[in-house]
Amino acid sequence: MDRRNFIKVSGAAAAGLALSGCTPSAWSKREEELFGPRQKGHFSLMQISSATDTIGESYLIKTRGGKVFMVDGGFATDVPKLRGFLAKAGNHVDQWFITHPHEDHMEALATILKDPQGITVDKVIYSRLPDAFLDCEPGSAGNARGYYRALDDCMDGTDFINVHHTGLRFDMDGVGIMILSVADMEMAVRDYNEQSMIIRMWDDSKSVVFLGDAEEKRGESVLAQYRDYLDCDYLQMAHHGQSGCNEKFYKSIHFRACLWPTPSWVWEPGENTWLKTLETRRWMDEIGITEHHVSCLEQDWTLL
Repeated sequence: MDRRNFIKVSGAAAAGLALSGCTPSAWSKREEELFGPRQKGHFSLMQISSATDTIGESYLIKTRGGKVFMVDGGFATDVPKLRGFLAKAGNHVDQWFITHPHEDHMEALATILKDPQGITVDKVIYSRLPDAFLDCEPGSAGNARGYYRALDDCMDGTDFINVHHTGLRFDMDGVGIMILSVADMEMAVRDYNEQSMIIRMWDDSKSVVFLGDAEEKRGESVLAQYRDYLDCDYLQMAHHGQSGCNEKFYKSIHFRACLWPTPSWVWEPGENTWLKTLETRRWMDEIGITEHHVSCLEQDWTLL
């Protein structure tokens, strides 16, 4: 598939099948062994685009019973836009997941915790990097410490759940959630992206895996430990699809649609040859994926 048709497929999916929700696939015997009977709950998902067409990741999930989840949230510059969506959802977040402490993932939450303006958050679920590890990225360490201080200083009743072990599974309003990776100080590659918390979420008709900014080593480790749990309907492309998990990772699991939290200048990198987006897109073509949801092309796309 050439690049022009790749984009056309993305737009067509937004106008048709994906907006009405995916067709429930048969709950296989293997899935029942892994997860038990299919969940009875249901959630919608919004992939929120950057307010300034910059790098970032932001997902708002709402269950049939009205529970609200967030995954990351973007930069502080995304907060005004995010506040609007949260107001429509009731100004309350039941569970806010943070994949890792880079600005484009955690800054929005830190900003809201410092100045809620009516927004309440029940639980923040994250896997905290120790202070000594933060210094492995000197350029990001100061900001990351500031984000963590915003969590530590929050006294409004929010619970902070620091996940230390993989395999944590729980249910919220009939929606299943499983943590497939956490911060791992034993990893040879010591950068924030490789510490991304990977999250699987599923309901009565679909499943989504959020890879955060996982790169090659994180992809290898989670593939070795949780291969079967990575199969899903919708897969969030690692590190905005431009330099994340490798070809082996994507070709070792089964999924049918891609979620790209990707700005225009990463989607079409031009002379920015250090961005590997086109290579990732080629892998998806080789796999046969034809459903793509790209945040810079489909503003605030919603899966019902």
